[in-house]
Amino acid sequence: MSHNRQWFSFKNEAGQTPELFIYDDIDDWWGVSAQSVIDQIRDMDAAEINVRINCRGGMVFEGIAIYNALRLHKANVHISIEGLAASIASVIAMAGDTVTIAENAMMMIHNPYGWAQGDADAMRKTADVMDKIADSIAVSYTARTGKTIEEMKALMDSETWYTATEALAAGLVDQVDTPIKAAAHFDVSMFNNVPDNYGRFEQSKELQKTPKAEAQTVEPKSQVDSVAIADLCSQAGYPEKTAAILKAALSEAEVKARLACYDQVKNLCQTAGFPDKAANFIKDDCSVAEVQNTLFALLTAEDDPINTALMPKQQGMKQTTVAIDTQAIYSKRNRA
Repeated sequence: MSHNRQWFSFKNEAGQTPELFIYDDIDDWWGVSAQSVIDQIRDMDAAEINVRINCRGGMVFEGIAIYNALRLHKANVHISIEGLAASIASVIAMAGDTVTIAENAMMMIHNPYGWAQGDADAMRKTADVMDKIADSIAVSYTARTGKTIEEMKALMDSETWYTATEALAAGLVDQVDTPIKAAAHFDVSMFNNVPDNYGRFEQSKELQKTPKAEAQTVEPKSQVDSVAIADLCSQAGYPEKTAAILKAALSEAEVKARLACYDQVKNLCQTAGFPDKAANFIKDDCSVAEVQNTLFALLTAEDDPINTALMPKQQGMKQTTVAIDTQAIYSKRNRA
């Protein structure tokens, strides 16, 4: 839809495995829509697709459509849970041929939420529909875990949260990866059983074994900044730039300036009539001045030179017709 915010991204560079980032809520208006994902992968001729998830969920049917689109794609789909895969996002994760989760990430499964308005019969019908939706969600989990629908629905009833190791033990994922320092967490106050330690994950065993003298050489600030920078990139709509910005070791102020520059580049391209150029400019981290120069060259490339020594009529320019002859009006009034 035209109003859908692009808070997800799809990288498809030559010689590299395409990557789909789902770093926002699943929503057909304000977040990641099924149509936006399907448009990106429908004609994708790739043997593998990497899907990276950090999402608290969203609209059930949009998520189910994304799940089906990934599940039915001819490519091998590799899911990586990098922060949170909650609610319908956990269902999308089940679409992977392989599913991995960062050691400091989490999953959550629960029953779908819904709203109803009307008399008692309307309420009962809504409840029946919600039960059917819950059944369809449970089926997605059973295919991977081997559990029965009744077992999965019992876990959904309880709004079950899984650490990485718990998700592995439950059969929801195939492998636990090393921690993702830049994995941002969301406001999950709408859920009922959020663990007390959500967003405050312990260090991995490898980091805990680091000798004291060596640990002192690592600035504790770096991990905090990584999370903040990942948040900034995601909120601005450029999650795909997170890795490059972290590698550049920019401060938060510098990151904000760079993200603002990306917005300015988009506006310049839109104004100049070349909106399709913005993605490459941003990918290459072109400065605003470089973009302005390039756009100016494009705009003036086919302009004919103007000879100021000639009148417009002599240059073959179209004459402007005066809609109202004010001189004739005043002359008529004076004669009267």
